[in-house]
Amino acid sequence: MKVYLSENIAKSAYNRLAERAEIVTNFKHPEKLDAIMVRRVHVTREIIEKAVNLKVISMHGIGRDTIDVEAAREHGIPVPNVPNQSMESVAELAVAQIMILSRNIKKANIGICQNRYNSHGPIELIGNDIYGKTLGMVGIGKISLRIAEMMGAAFHVNLTGYDPFVSKDEASSLGIKKINTIQKLFSNSDYVNISVPLTDSTKNLIGKNALDAANPNLILVNTSRGGIVDEKALYDALINGKIKAAASDVFLSEPPKKDNPLVLLENFVATPHIGGNTKECLERVGNTAVDNLFTVIDAEK
Repeated sequence: MKVYLSENIAKSAYNRLAERAEIVTNFKHPEKLDAIMVRRVHVTREIIEKAVNLKVISMHGIGRDTIDVEAAREHGIPVPNVPNQSMESVAELAVAQIMILSRNIKKANIGICQNRYNSHGPIELIGNDIYGKTLGMVGIGKISLRIAEMMGAAFHVNLTGYDPFVSKDEASSLGIKKINTIQKLFSNSDYVNISVPLTDSTKNLIGKNALDAANPNLILVNTSRGGIVDEKALYDALINGKIKAAASDVFLSEPPKKDNPLVLLENFVATPHIGGNTKECLERVGNTAVDNLFTVIDAEK
C-alpha cells in the first residue's frame, strides 16, 4: 500500500510503517494513496476527493483542525486521532511556562546576555511565588486536569474553571470552582491555562473583553491551538500592562517568525508547537497512530 507521510515521527513507528507500506512525501498522486498520516499538514477537500483509493487519514495527535473532516466523512474515510497520549508532555510544558514567567526567567536571561545587571537580585527581576495562588482553567478536560493536578500537588493552588460542557456539580467534584464567564475567570485568576480545541465557537475566544477584565498580575498560557487567543489583543494587553505575561506554544502562523511582534516581548515566551515534542511522547503517539492506520487497513481486507 502507499501511505503519505511527510512529517517526523518516532523511528520505531516509522520502521513499523515502512515494513508494510511504500511511504511517499508529497500529494502529487493522491489517487494512488491508500492512507494518509499527518501531524500538522493540511488535508483538504480537494486532496480527499482526488484520493479515490484512500481508506484512512490517521492523525498523529489529538486535533483534527487541519483536516477537512466533513469531506472525509462524506467519502466514508475514518479520521482516527490519538487522545491522551500527549497529555503528560503538554501538561509539563504548561507548568514549565508558568514557572518561567512567574520568575521572569526570559527577561533575566536576555538581561545577562546584554550585560544589563551589575548586582545580584535586580529589582526589575522580582518575581512571584506560585504557592497558594489561583489557577483558572479554560476548558476542564484531561490535559487541564493533569495541569491542575501538577499545580495542586506542587504549589497548592486554588482551582477555578470555565467550561460550558461541565456542570457546576461535576466541576466541584473535581475540586474546581466553576466560573460562568471568561471575563470573571480572568479577573479572579493569577494564572490561566487554555486547553480547548479550535472550533467555530472557540476561535478568538480569548480576546479584548477577557484581557481587559483580567487581573493585571495574570499570567496566561496557551498550549492548545493558535486562533483561540486573539494575538493582536494579547500583544496590546502585554504592552499596556493589562496582564503581566503570557506564553504560547501555538500560533495562527506556525512556527512564529520574528515579524510577529509577540515574540520580541520580554514578558512573552514563544515555543514552536513543542507540547508533545518529547522522545517519550513521540513514541507513544507515533506508534498509536500507526496502530490506528493498520486497524482500518486490515479491516478493509
